[in-house]
Amino acid sequence: MPNDSPAWQPGRLPAHGPGQPPLDDLDRAIVACLQVNGRATWQQIAGVVGASESTVSRRANRLLRERIVCVSAVPDPPRCGLGTPVLMQVECAVGATSAVAGALAMRSDVRFLALLTGSHDLVLEVIVGSRAQLADVLVDQIRSVPGITHTSTETVVRNFKTSYDWSRRLLGDEVADLEPEPVTEPGNAELDGTDLHMVQILAADGRTPMSEVAGRVGIGEAAARRRVEALTTRGALWFATFVDPQAMGFETEMFLWLDIDFSRLEEVAGSLAEHPEVRYMSATAGYSDLACELVLHDLDDLYRFNTEVLGALPGVRRVEMGQELQIVKRGFLTSPAVLPDIAPYLPR
Repeated sequence: MPNDSPAWQPGRLPAHGPGQPPLDDLDRAIVACLQVNGRATWQQIAGVVGASESTVSRRANRLLRERIVCVSAVPDPPRCGLGTPVLMQVECAVGATSAVAGALAMRSDVRFLALLTGSHDLVLEVIVGSRAQLADVLVDQIRSVPGITHTSTETVVRNFKTSYDWSRRLLGDEVADLEPEPVTEPGNAELDGTDLHMVQILAADGRTPMSEVAGRVGIGEAAARRRVEALTTRGALWFATFVDPQAMGFETEMFLWLDIDFSRLEEVAGSLAEHPEVRYMSATAGYSDLACELVLHDLDDLYRFNTEVLGALPGVRRVEMGQELQIVKRGFLTSPAVLPDIAPYLPR
């Protein structure tokens, strides 16, 4: 399916299910450390989880090898000049949701896609390069996918939070020692062909040694390291560790749309961003004022969040929720669970 931006090849999210061995407390602690810093050394992680370096290395490499967890470099599209995020809500004809999700998942400009309960069957984030492209994508491309009956759209005006370390609450205060270098020079970054090649290598495996990255793109290791550090210090590139939340003991994922009094928008967004349950939150123009994604332990935890957190916020006029039944795509990576559905859309 043609689209212009960005030119990522779909990778695969990790899987976890009945065929996978359960994660014990040490496995979960190791993964939580990787979510804080996907390129942390095994020695650093061992110091946090209280195990030997050899044990951490053996367990972590098994989790990575078996694709129970994966580390991926995720570019920030606006700061990298790759486009602007747009959120869409999609309603599908009866029985067509899986096929629609499969078609949308194969688009290289779709960064996030989930199946939901509630008013919408799907929620997705599309990265568009321009207003002209937005019209083409929304009107001529996505809405023409067979099985789609209705769509609504909202432009992401400002991102308040995108969290890849939502499981850090499983760890103690020692995890602060793993923190990667903070964003010290926030701003846009111009990516040349070498930068894009490096990002794609690290997107496939975020723990690829920098010496190997440098060799594959044909530059020195020091130069490669400087380029990556320049992107991360600007907030243009993040190293994200992906794992099925259920494998970590988090059974409930929710997507929320909030209508907020504009005079309270900054206050509400700032308050919500402080909660570790909030994985993603953006101010939007269109269907809602704030779009928010939560990772929670269970439905009791959702009830607590609704009553104690959302119920205490000033200026909230309406909250609409949908439970995420299946994550089809996140960070441009596609879930292996939908590969049979998307097979007809793969290039021959």
